Amino acid sequence: MITTIITFLIVLGILVFVHELGHFIAAKRAGVVVEEFSIFIPPRIWSKKVGETRYSINLIPFGGYVKMLGEMDESKNPRSYGNQTPFKRFMISIAGVLVNIVFAWAILTVGFAAGMPPLVSDPDSLPGEKNVNGILVVFVEEGSVAESSGFTKGDLIYSATYNGETKTFASDQELIDYTSSHLGQEVVFDAEIGGERKDISTTISENKEAPLGIAPLDNLKVKIPWYQAPYVAFRETYMISKATVEVLGDLFGTLFTKGKIVEGVGGPVAIYSFTSLAVDMGWMVVIQFVALLSIGLAMFNILPFPALDGGRILFIVLESIFGKKVIKESVENIIHLVGFGLLIVLFILLTYNDISRLIR
Repeated sequence: MITTIITFLIVLGILVFVHELGHFIAAKRAGVVVEEFSIFIPPRIWSKKVGETRYSINLIPFGGYVKMLGEMDESKNPRSYGNQTPFKRFMISIAGVLVNIVFAWAILTVGFAAGMPPLVSDPDSLPGEKNVNGILVVFVEEGSVAESSGFTKGDLIYSATYNGETKTFASDQELIDYTSSHLGQEVVFDAEIGGERKDISTTISENKEAPLGIAPLDNLKVKIPWYQAPYVAFRETYMISKATVEVLGDLFGTLFTKGKIVEGVGGPVAIYSFTSLAVDMGWMVVIQFVALLSIGLAMFNILPFPALDGGRILFIVLESIFGKKVIKESVENIIHLVGFGLLIVLFILLTYNDISRLIR
């Protein structure tokens, strides 16, 4: 549990840092005074002022911010955010999203070059060397044959022997078919339990729905040549981004039309649960999870909603079209404040939904 909590905080910290670093670098390059670069939400745990900028780490592990001079109030300083051209303000606002996407792409590039399973692409459509090294146990049902035999999340199953005949599994479906065809029979599995390779003798249950009581997954790794990995990672990033936008569209569409959360969409508790699962499944899965979250953070922030980067970009685009600010800066700040409040409500709803799902 401690490992999961630490990993969870590190993952969130990295994602927030990367996102806010994008805003920070763009603001500095534009010559804007950055008053504070903050990770997480106050109260402060640590802070230090270097030059004109205070760097701080806060207690509540969600979100972060780059506070710029003239961002929330009027300033006559030529280096204030409000006195920059629409183009510079646009680049500052979108920089966090772009850096999150580039960060995910870089992670996936390294992952494919080292060898990892694709997240959304069909493995057969990818170049490189493909290798299934066992079947991964991603879930063990309570009270199942697998649990009584000692299987846990993250274990690997390589083969099974019955009546002197051994079957090596090349896919999770082969394992599913095998257990379904050996109901009530004693089978010896060649498996890796807790990092130790051993033989596990198990009598498969008569339960046709879950003979072994596990959720299996191919432990597939695709190792792509380094010169092809960037392109494959780019395509994977695009496909994940597209899928994320569709999920967000369903989320807000259902929320505003039916007043409920789409099934399968999770909040912070769900992220923690998936972090726990990723930790059990190994460091490569954790890295993939970071890439997924980074893209998710980018796609969420680009939504044209007040308080998000996309909401600020929308006002900048309207200003560029009409040649002047559409509404007063003070009114825009109020709109963003209201938007922030609505996001907090959404955050609470998602958390409640996560907890309710866990209880059920």
